[in-house]
Amino acid sequence: MFNSEFLLKLSDVGNDSPEYLETLFTLSNGHVGVRASEPIKRGFVVGNPGTFMNGFYDSYPIVYGEWAYGYAKNHQTIVKLPDIRGIVLEIEGERSDQSQWSITKEAFYLDMHRGKLEESYLIRTKNNKQLKLTIQSFTSFKYREIYASKYSISESNFAGEVIIEKDLQLLNLKQTKLTDTSDPRVASSKSQLKMAYRNSQIASLTTEQSQQTVLFTQMNQQTGELQSVDPLISRASILVQPRSIKSAINVVAFSDFYVDTKVTEQTVEDFQKRLTGMTYEELLIQQEQMVNDFWTVSDIRIDGHEALQKGLRFNLFHLFQSAGREGKTNYSAKGLTGEGYEGHYFWDTEMYILPFFIYTQPEIAKELLSYRHYILPKAKERAKEMGQKGALFAWRTINGEEASAYYPAGTAQVHINADISYAFQLYEKVTGDSAFIKEVGAEVIYETARFWLSYGSWIKKNGKQQFCINGVTGPDEYTALVNNNYYTNKMAQNNLRYAVELAERYHNLSVQNEYADWRKAAEAIYLPYDEETKRVKQDDSFFEKEVWPFSQTPKENYPLLLHYHPMVIYKYQVCKQADALLAELLFPQDYSKEQIIRDYEYYESVTTHDSSLSRSVFSILASRTDQPEKGYSYFMDTALMDLTDLQGNVKDGIHAANMGGSWLSMIYGFAGLSYLEDKIVVRNHLPEEIKELEFKLKIAGNLIAFHISLKRISAEIKEAGKPITITADKSVITIKLTEG
Repeated sequence: MFNSEFLLKLSDVGNDSPEYLETLFTLSNGHVGVRASEPIKRGFVVGNPGTFMNGFYDSYPIVYGEWAYGYAKNHQTIVKLPDIRGIVLEIEGERSDQSQWSITKEAFYLDMHRGKLEESYLIRTKNNKQLKLTIQSFTSFKYREIYASKYSISESNFAGEVIIEKDLQLLNLKQTKLTDTSDPRVASSKSQLKMAYRNSQIASLTTEQSQQTVLFTQMNQQTGELQSVDPLISRASILVQPRSIKSAINVVAFSDFYVDTKVTEQTVEDFQKRLTGMTYEELLIQQEQMVNDFWTVSDIRIDGHEALQKGLRFNLFHLFQSAGREGKTNYSAKGLTGEGYEGHYFWDTEMYILPFFIYTQPEIAKELLSYRHYILPKAKERAKEMGQKGALFAWRTINGEEASAYYPAGTAQVHINADISYAFQLYEKVTGDSAFIKEVGAEVIYETARFWLSYGSWIKKNGKQQFCINGVTGPDEYTALVNNNYYTNKMAQNNLRYAVELAERYHNLSVQNEYADWRKAAEAIYLPYDEETKRVKQDDSFFEKEVWPFSQTPKENYPLLLHYHPMVIYKYQVCKQADALLAELLFPQDYSKEQIIRDYEYYESVTTHDSSLSRSVFSILASRTDQPEKGYSYFMDTALMDLTDLQGNVKDGIHAANMGGSWLSMIYGFAGLSYLEDKIVVRNHLPEEIKELEFKLKIAGNLIAFHISLKRISAEIKEAGKPITITADKSVITIKLTEG
């Protein structure tokens, strides 16, 4: 039996364009993502079918009209693999890709409770052969190499053979058209892949420039275990009869990716051995169990809004699907659902996505954080290239090298260092996993602290020497290369303080002569503030600019970045997204409610929300400052952004950070979750549109169930971990880790 509350159907989504549906119904497992394109191939290509692998990219030189020292050198672009979903049907010599067949979609839905896609089609051939084809498919969470499909044929009006062919040869690979758009958020390159047989059952794909190689194979099953077949072309034969159901199973498996010289005969043999002894039935049972385990911890239940409930689960399911899980990949801006942003990893992971995993799936959070340690050598090289000490993490990257060709909105966003530090710190606070911080995180924190001390300057401000950070860009990309961006300085201060805390805790000899200077800089860091208006200044010069002429800007000119030169945008007071306000969200103990409201009202008036990252911050702060109408309105935009295609570009992939933002809006906003020094606080800010809210969090190994209604709040430990104390009244719950 399936749970209809977890079914995403065509009637639940905003439009029926093929590319849009392919994104929304994508199946992924953090390793491989498969867009939900039309499965039955015809004589023409519909939509933008594609398969993507996390971290599998190609690279080629960035060409500048005018070059300067330190510019990023190479593009990195996720590579589209052969479409492993598409099939050709053949009946008595007549093929679906060579004849005019009538194909009607009868059912199509994503079963998020079981982690699989279900669909059925009514088919009539040119020779009037009729049948119903039902397809069940999933990307395995147990064996991340595997994409499995079951094809069942019923309601045929004939007896005979039906052949199901899956052809993965490169000549069938449709690359994205690169001339369709000038939007910088869309992929700008493609790769020429090289395909080769490694043996009769294993083939490989190798990128042209980065020389990454992935092994792949196909397996079929009609009885017994899955059996290997030709990796490039699989042909399964089904003998159908009227009033009977006959099935065939196909599995495509992709290995991890390797540098070409490392793929040996032993590598091929090991990959092949890992896939032996499997059956589709076992894979399906394991899939359903793992997805059920996910929902047991991560589900959010609300009362009073059916569409919103489904939208939330859709967001949570996609968040779960696309996270890297082996410490060498991360979370791209579009997940594994499309080519948008070229498959790059940004600060989105740490600030918008990781909180969800830290509080509900900490093992995945640990792997995402481990990726930052994995690329730390590249970050140290980048800092050295920039003439700085320590490490500077790339703004956008796959392999750890900077790939942003426009440094004012790329490399200049050095706040990414502090964002990463904050994520390690939050992980430790929530999980209590100090061993991971000691073994992995501390080195990252120390190196980022070294960068701040190197890049910052001691400058006399307001009559005293203060630590300043000049020539940077904050989260707001409509305001670039400024002095003392408030968010950057506040986050750097936290980074430095955490580095001091770890240095004192672990008595690390390598930093014993440095952390006194880190402490001094942290305590003297300059945080711009306007005494006249009593507002936080986004940076030193923000209030000195003219306000953007919003009343004279037509609706079709948003987002501004697609219609105005950066110099024009930079000279105005206008924000693409929340900037200084994000600091107030992350450190609520440092600001009064009155201060947050003053800043909120002002920055809301100059923010376009052209970034999908913006609305969740405004939702959370509105909820926390008792503005429930605004909190709910902004939240509804985040919760249903992709289902309604609010930004108009879902065809290029999901907005993963916004999906994380919808969780933040619900849990940080409506449930008021915040970490205040040594305790976690949950506070009731539920809007009247939502009658009840239920969710679970993992804190110090404890699984805690929360229930919030308009008049009360409660918490119950479902699974015990480290000792904690919970105190509660009608509107606030406080959780503290018990010493000892």
